[in-house]
Amino acid sequence: MRAVVMSAILLMLMSGLSPAMVASAQAAPTDAIYINEILVSPNNENYGGTDWNGDGSMGTYSDQFLELYNPTSSAIDIGGWWLDDIADGGSPACSIGWGTVVEAGAYVVFYRSWTGIEFDFWEGDTIRLIDGSGIEISSVSYEGEDSDWDIPYGYDSSGNWAKLSDSSPTPGVANDQEWGGANHLQGNCYPPQDHVHSGEYILEGRIVTMVSESDVIEDGRVLVRDGMIEAVWSAAEDAPATAAGVISIQTSGTIYPGFIDPHNHAKYNLIPLWDHGTDGWDNRYQWQAYSGYSDAKDIGCSLYDSSAMRFAELRAVAGGNTALQGSSTSHTDTFETMLARNIELYNFGKDYIHTKVTELESDYSGQHIKDGNSSGDLDAWFLHLAEGVDESSRAEFDILVSNDLLVGEVVIIHGTALTQPELSALGDVGGSLAWSPTSNLLLYGDTTDIATAKAEGVNIMIGPDWAPSGSKSSMHELKTADWWDDNVLGDVFTDYELVQAITTNIVDAIGWSEHTGRIQEGLAADLVVLDTFRSDPYRNVVDAIDPDVRLVVVGGLAIYGDVDIMQAMDDEIEIIQGVGFTKAADITYDGVPEAQQTYAEMLTALQECNQGAGVPIEYLFTLGDERYFDVLNNSLTFQSGRTIDLWGDYYDVELNEDGHRVDGTVAGAGPIHTTPPSNGGSEDTETACSDGVDNDGDPFV
Repeated sequence: MRAVVMSAILLMLMSGLSPAMVASAQAAPTDAIYINEILVSPNNENYGGTDWNGDGSMGTYSDQFLELYNPTSSAIDIGGWWLDDIADGGSPACSIGWGTVVEAGAYVVFYRSWTGIEFDFWEGDTIRLIDGSGIEISSVSYEGEDSDWDIPYGYDSSGNWAKLSDSSPTPGVANDQEWGGANHLQGNCYPPQDHVHSGEYILEGRIVTMVSESDVIEDGRVLVRDGMIEAVWSAAEDAPATAAGVISIQTSGTIYPGFIDPHNHAKYNLIPLWDHGTDGWDNRYQWQAYSGYSDAKDIGCSLYDSSAMRFAELRAVAGGNTALQGSSTSHTDTFETMLARNIELYNFGKDYIHTKVTELESDYSGQHIKDGNSSGDLDAWFLHLAEGVDESSRAEFDILVSNDLLVGEVVIIHGTALTQPELSALGDVGGSLAWSPTSNLLLYGDTTDIATAKAEGVNIMIGPDWAPSGSKSSMHELKTADWWDDNVLGDVFTDYELVQAITTNIVDAIGWSEHTGRIQEGLAADLVVLDTFRSDPYRNVVDAIDPDVRLVVVGGLAIYGDVDIMQAMDDEIEIIQGVGFTKAADITYDGVPEAQQTYAEMLTALQECNQGAGVPIEYLFTLGDERYFDVLNNSLTFQSGRTIDLWGDYYDVELNEDGHRVDGTVAGAGPIHTTPPSNGGSEDTETACSDGVDNDGDPFV
């Protein structure tokens, strides 16, 4: 998230206004410091690699480097200068540490372990040195798929830039000398950290901890510091000493742990709900082969574009999700640290969650699943299985059992064809099931035998599935689940159990319970605040819709919410207009590749690529999405003789002129004033949620 006061240089780098890049470097200069050598493809320890920087790690993530050389007769202070790769893309620029002086005739080496700058093997790259006024001092380039293992690029004996095929890397010394080891001058370079929360604030409101059903604090306080929950207490109790002087914000709502989506395919979430106009199918392979399926995806936009991925995550966040499953494991540089957490990627210092979407074939060994289960390293295995209503779909479970892959870490996604024996076996091993009733009903006319799953001890999660057949977030999917529970099952689930299915049931099954999913001291500050319009805090979630989402916080950062509370917590917000309500978001990150695009810019780009396409792009909100309700109301498959009226049962609510429920607590609340620090300082002088830069525009140290 970009601070209001940013240096002009950083803005130039991030907005692509930097000077045009040269295709390749020519002769080495003699009158200015320049990039003398780079290493794109360092070997790792498995292939005889060298620990070039001496940090104990070998390979691309640590040992890619660039070397600067000062050929002049005077020392040059490069503190506050910038290192960057290709403009309008690649990695974020980093600022060279203050006081970095390169003596005459000396070298300094910057490693990726410090810079965070990735040299792109596949596409090629341009590496740049830019001074404190934004002038490009030196740049070098290389072609895609050209670099070789442990072969550097640099200036050869003739002074020309080339791949030094006959040489080994020589960081810290001349390119024609023998390398002297890791004891050479290494520079520090600091990427912007605006995607990492730094600072503290207190949120006030009704707190639903999800530790137990009764653990609700009617008038509570949550202290967030540096992205973590530091303390939770009641207003009737003395505040902890660490809360003294911390800005406090009255949310006028109910605070929950962030909702988690256990079943999605995020890259497809630009596609609107599929009006397939058929009687449905017996299994997933049938509709995937249906000719109309290709037409349904004809939106004219790349599903791998960063704009598409950021829209998908904003769509989830707008519904209260702070984490989601089903993000693509390729092209992750476009979204891996944006907005919501991505379950399959690196989180909380580990990455032991696997996913299989394709068919489980009879010869599938899944050895990595067996090994992870036996070693204890496997946290979860999300497996699409038995999606359909026919015997062939059910028989996929037999393959799972016969191949010794029915493990406690499995999360079966869909499982619509499973019967009591299969669900009993799943419950016996402690397995989980991700239930997506909207998608099941729209495609197959029926859904999972979720009542039997519960009776057999299966851990139940609720997830929306993708946009072409599902809801927009876990909160919205609760509406279909609740309707089914009330009208078909006879109220098998309590409201608390439904909320567990989008929070604690998920974190407990995927190894995250020590990190997030509850409001407890020491856990990550992944939070959602909803308007309070029901006395039962769990019914409050089941009935909540788009205007009710007051605030969404991920890792301490305020991402999305009502305008007033976002203004109190963030110094750079954008207005997002819904039908009858207004929200605000901050989706820009200078510290994340391809995350400088504002919401308005993102929407413009998507509208341009969608122009003339056969299908419109997805709408951000459920309230106001006429297509969504029209498709469900008119679908013979979804209704199947029933009358499922989600609009009338959940979304047809009265809002006031400010876009809040007339019967909610937010509608009757006054303007937000951040409580002044106890030292008597004046209020409203700073935002409550900083992002690595203080109010003077200087980095925190």
